Amino acid sequence: MEDATELRRLGDQSRDDKRWNDAATHYAAYLQHVPADWPIWVQHGHCLKESGDIEGGLASYHRALEFVPEDSDLNLQIGHALKLLGRLEKALESYRRAIFLDPQNEDAKREISTLEEVLAKSEAEQTTRIAARSTRLMFDISDLIQYMREWRVPSGIQRVQLNIIYFALTEFTALANPILVYFDQASGRWITVESELFLALHNAAESGDEILEEDLQEILQRLDDADMAEDYLDAQLQAHDFILVNLGTSWWVENYFLKLRELRKLYNIRYVPMIHDVIPLTAPEHCAQRLVEEFCQWFSTLPFEVDGAVTNSQWSAMDVRHYVAEFLPDAVFPIHPIALNGDMRRDFSTRAITAKDTIRHLVPAGASFVLCVGTLESRKNQLLLFRAWERLLERHDTADVPVLVCLGKAGWLFDEAAEFLRLRSSLNSKIMLVSSITDQSLAALYQESLFTVFNSFYEGWGLPVTESLSFGALPLIACNTSLTEAGGRAAVYFRSDDLDDLCDKLETLIFNVAERQRQSNEARVNANLRDWKDIAREFLNTIIAIQPSASIRQAALLRAPIGRIVHLGKSNALAPSIDLAMANLLRDGLNWHRLEEWGAWTTPGTAAIRLPLPDEFIGQDLLLFLRLRGTAVDTCITVSCWQDDERLGIPIEEVIGHGTRYSLVFRLKAHSPNLSLKIDAGTGSSLGPGDRDVGIGVTHLMLCPADDTTAQYHFMNTFPELRQHVADGARANLRRIEIPSS
Repeated sequence: MEDATELRRLGDQSRDDKRWNDAATHYAAYLQHVPADWPIWVQHGHCLKESGDIEGGLASYHRALEFVPEDSDLNLQIGHALKLLGRLEKALESYRRAIFLDPQNEDAKREISTLEEVLAKSEAEQTTRIAARSTRLMFDISDLIQYMREWRVPSGIQRVQLNIIYFALTEFTALANPILVYFDQASGRWITVESELFLALHNAAESGDEILEEDLQEILQRLDDADMAEDYLDAQLQAHDFILVNLGTSWWVENYFLKLRELRKLYNIRYVPMIHDVIPLTAPEHCAQRLVEEFCQWFSTLPFEVDGAVTNSQWSAMDVRHYVAEFLPDAVFPIHPIALNGDMRRDFSTRAITAKDTIRHLVPAGASFVLCVGTLESRKNQLLLFRAWERLLERHDTADVPVLVCLGKAGWLFDEAAEFLRLRSSLNSKIMLVSSITDQSLAALYQESLFTVFNSFYEGWGLPVTESLSFGALPLIACNTSLTEAGGRAAVYFRSDDLDDLCDKLETLIFNVAERQRQSNEARVNANLRDWKDIAREFLNTIIAIQPSASIRQAALLRAPIGRIVHLGKSNALAPSIDLAMANLLRDGLNWHRLEEWGAWTTPGTAAIRLPLPDEFIGQDLLLFLRLRGTAVDTCITVSCWQDDERLGIPIEEVIGHGTRYSLVFRLKAHSPNLSLKIDAGTGSSLGPGDRDVGIGVTHLMLCPADDTTAQYHFMNTFPELRQHVADGARANLRRIEIPSS
């Protein structure tokens, strides 16, 4: 810290002496020690701007803006830099935002007056151009379409997407100016979806029994047949500032971040996903291991690729920030919680709610019942409810114990609970498992239940709690995570995973009718519910206000690991890390197939790997190890190293034998942080009938200083074919290339 203090003092002194370059250098060195000191980011920006590096100054201002987005003077300084760069419209936006944040900012007022006068000289042309460059939301509905192909009734995640996009297309068209797309894995293209087709899908999801299966399939087939010309989407992306919004999940989509990055290169686009929860991180014991592994790799990449995110609760936002900070402590990750306390009764107001007689095929005639809605899985902890019902039957007459109706499709690790039921025939008439019903029947179940019970170890929000309150059913819920936000002051709580406390609360609500009625009345008064239209409006306004930050975060934080082996494939790691993100972050462009356990195939043609260097290694002699995998045939490849847009040395040609593992080692001296590698496999080859055309396989890479013998030894001894090289000097699977300094 003494060194940092001295660097700051030198920066201040150089600034006061108007030695701008020296000041910027000292401040930059200081910020390496104290990256969160946003006022010094501002000073660094001032000095760069004064020295003539206006773009650099603007980047530093934006870095500061991550810490204090509501600072009026900082927005004023950004406006000054944009004006010097000739970006007058953007400068005007920044000045107007400065006024919005501080109506007394006189400097901003003067700048606005001047700019408006300049721009007014071509008012008609300018008005047209500004209208053409309006901000538009591009909703990625890939997740929704994938779900609806397999399930007819939407789950909570799908319901959120359906409702928000519906209002974006109907009530808030002028605000969202939306366009809908989904990513077609087979063709590798973004497909535009007409609004009418989405509304038909929305209606099908709501209609329940009223729509025939063949009608739903016909809608899905129309989605498959949608083939809006690519030049239409390109023209829209060229003409507008788009925010790509994914309200579902994307971690399952192959190479999603590579596709997103390519969009960002070509167009002025921001990316805002919704993070519904981080359950694979907080409760991995309740998830399939492969899901946890894939989620960790996706989550590790997320902070580098998103401009901001929305989530459904304060608890989820807290968890996201916590896990990002664990592996990326210097990152400012904008995440905005928006409560999903939507009134489902209002959502059903335009549809007829099923009469109670039509649900008697689910519940025996005359039987009272308690409703539990949620996927049948270990995380929802239905086993605790089953044990509670067994205890109720031990303490009370069977006729007095209500039926427990568990509604939800089968999920992960329900075997123990299912076996518990199978071994206890006494529960057969008192516990019913129902996989799926329509929304209308669900509403009737809520209304006719004595109350509802929702037991879970962890939730992102807990939509069944909100649904229960919407239909006047008192919810009894576990007191943990975001369930307390969903229930608020309107729910009855029991201690999480506490059988005794759960049974006490159940007995009170089942057998003390007056107390149940009293608490139900209080719940109706205290329920904090709002129209889904208001939720949609908050989502849209929040998303539109999110400013670009992904490129700033990458420039500040993304560096290729030095001295550590990078595996360009799927990982079995069970915690997020920067290294885990590298398979997604270093592969660049669209000439890559999906990640596999061993690595990744390139496609025919040229695939790129970007290797942003830490500043301290620029100018050093480096070794770059690249390990390859042969295809089914001998493949001739050309490999070249680049810095910025200039090739280092001459391309290297090599024939990679079929099925072999082969390594190249480049010795080079990079004079720029923007190092990259290009691998051209020509026309490639096929993996077999019905499989993919590929270029070459890439399994691992490593950068290290040329004198780091420990790292070199580690790489050489990690792989069998290179251990053999170390043992007997065989050179069949290793080639060294010296790239002379230019």
